[in-house]
Amino acid sequence: MTDSSCQFIELEKIKFPLVNQFYKRVYKKGVASKNEAVFILKSQQQIICSAKIKNVDQQQLLTGVACDPDYQHQGYASQLVSQLLKQQKQPIYCFPYPHLAHFYLQLGFKYLAQEDAPEGIQQRFCHYVERQPLLLMVFK
Repeated sequence: MTDSSCQFIELEKIKFPLVNQFYKRVYKKGVASKNEAVFILKSQQQIICSAKIKNVDQQQLLTGVACDPDYQHQGYASQLVSQLLKQQKQPIYCFPYPHLAHFYLQLGFKYLAQEDAPEGIQQRFCHYVERQPLLLMVFK
């Protein structure tokens, strides 16, 4: 069950080191870079969840969705991504691991055939899927 006292925040770039510490602790491979928008769900002074939107050839790519293990399976990541999606005015693409398909489908994402994606998204997906099995999904 999510906590209504949580704050949804788009982080200022100057505060990216805070989310990078969070990623180092809970995600191991996420790092916020200056060309991304970073969103967090925070309770008191603690980051609970984080997600990033990266611009890829004028398309939006959702990456780095991570939740503190102490808060997983309680709806916090869904709350974060749902609020983030409400702010976007164009399709949002993502490349989730297959075991996370249900999570993204519940949020309104749909499967997308690679050939139906914009070229920049296709290229990025091809690069990532060479290393690990991933899905291509979109929220419109």
